[in-house]
Order: sequence, then C-alpha cells, then structure tokens
Amino acid sequence: MTRPGSAPGISRTARVLVRAATTTLPSRAIRERYRHEHLGELSALPTTDQIQYAVGALATSWALRRALTTEKTMVSITIRPTRPLLCRLNLHHHWIGQYNPSGEAYRRCQLCGKDQTGNQGPPPYYVSF
Repeated sequence: MTRPGSAPGISRTARVLVRAATTTLPSRAIRERYRHEHLGELSALPTTDQIQYAVGALATSWALRRALTTEKTMVSITIRPTRPLLCRLNLHHHWIGQYNPSGEAYRRCQLCGKDQTGNQGPPPYYVSF
C-alpha cells in the first residue's frame, strides 16, 4: 500500500534523496515543482537506476539553486543588434543562391538572412554555404 502523494515503484531511498535535493531550493512552489519532476523521472527508471539518478539530483541541487536565484529578467538584459548596419538600413546585402526544400531557387543575404523578394533576376546556379 502506498501513501497518498507517493508514486508506486520508487524506492524509499531514492525518494528521501530527492526530498533532500529539493530542500535547498528557494521557495515552496519551486521545491514542489522540482520534487514532482524528479519523482516523475524516477518512476520511469528501473529500480536499479533510481538511486544513481537521485544521488545526481542531490549533487547538483546547489547548482540548481544558484541558477534559480541568479536568473536574469528580460528587463536587465541588454540586447544589441547583430545584423550589420547596411543590412538594417536595407542599403546593401550580400546575396547568395539558396534552394528551398522543394528545389526552387531563391536568394538570401549571407550576412543577415533576409530573403530577396520581387524581381530577383536569373536563378542562382550554385549554393554557397
């Protein structure tokens, strides 16, 4: 007979190790989330591999805590444009020949990835990688 909230087929030792691994996490909601995720993974493993998985979860619990508490928000991340200035201004592109999955030819800028639309002239004769 299993306790309410416990998954059948998971060894008691593995369950205790997972509980120990998740006690280091910052909030109750996060602890419960990761505890359920670990128990879900354990239920899919054979009994012989459950202890090894649980020890790994315990060994990496402080790294997980650090990753969860130092996570940057989108407000604090500075994003700089990666496309070249002339491509962003649509003044100059370096067009190369490409083929779509159905074999039709088109042109794409090698620097920014923009596809050329409209009158493209003759189709390209080669594909450049």
